[in-house]
Amino acid sequence: MIAGKTIYDSLANIEWHEQNPILNNLVISGAELTFVPLSPGFEADVVKITKGEEHFVLKVWNKHSKPDVLRQYCLLKALRRQGISVSEPIGYGRTKTGDSVLLTLYHGTAVTKVNPSIFKKIAAAFADIHRLSPEGLEGRALARYDFVEYFFQGIEAFPAMKEELIRLVASADMKMDRLIHGDFNLGNILEENGQYTVIDWTNGQLGDPRYDLSWACLLLRIYLSESKSLTFLYKYQEEMPLATAELGIFEALACLRWLLLDRIAGVPKHADTMKKVRKIVRDNRFLNERLLV
Repeated sequence: MIAGKTIYDSLANIEWHEQNPILNNLVISGAELTFVPLSPGFEADVVKITKGEEHFVLKVWNKHSKPDVLRQYCLLKALRRQGISVSEPIGYGRTKTGDSVLLTLYHGTAVTKVNPSIFKKIAAAFADIHRLSPEGLEGRALARYDFVEYFFQGIEAFPAMKEELIRLVASADMKMDRLIHGDFNLGNILEENGQYTVIDWTNGQLGDPRYDLSWACLLLRIYLSESKSLTFLYKYQEEMPLATAELGIFEALACLRWLLLDRIAGVPKHADTMKKVRKIVRDNRFLNERLLV
């Protein structure tokens, strides 16, 4: 975890690539600032910065991940112009040690409790992302990656998984023509005064919304319950009509990615996590149980 003094020293010495009154005032505020470390992610450390009644979040990618922060900054600006509820970016830059940083406004705390009414709001925000025409996001804001190379890095070390992946991708009829978030989960949705904000656009790119939706539903099914995952899916389908039958192969791709991440780096697990994953694999006709070995 990053200590407050370390954050302040780095904040004052960050090479900022965006100059604006809010950022400039924050950098020179010194002792007026308070720092509270937030829960870190796999990729970065995060701290809440407070000045009076104003609150900000500084994200520092000081781990293995080295994302294109300029692209993320531009994407956030472009999405806000389109009316999408995402973090308001304030500035981006680089520390003396070469770590990328992104400063945004603070938009509340991660969602931890859900019900049909909350799912309706969250699903509407998700559908708004997928509905958005990518034409307004051209240029630096919109990334295009190879699906397999991006989401399945390291699969070469697992030949059986790679064989399954090749088969699934060949059958999926993917349409890489809409903006996707890439990691839509409750930890990346903040709530403040009944308003919901989608954060962490590190994986935002042009892709297939059916995969994006399937990944979100898979995580809900694994870490909450099948019934909650289905509730979220139904609320999404009210916004974006989609035949459930289309999602089977994309759920298979999402599950394969989860299994790969578990093999490579480990993923959060509870006592019943693997029991749930085994059931998902058994229930999905596109998946082979040998993946669990």
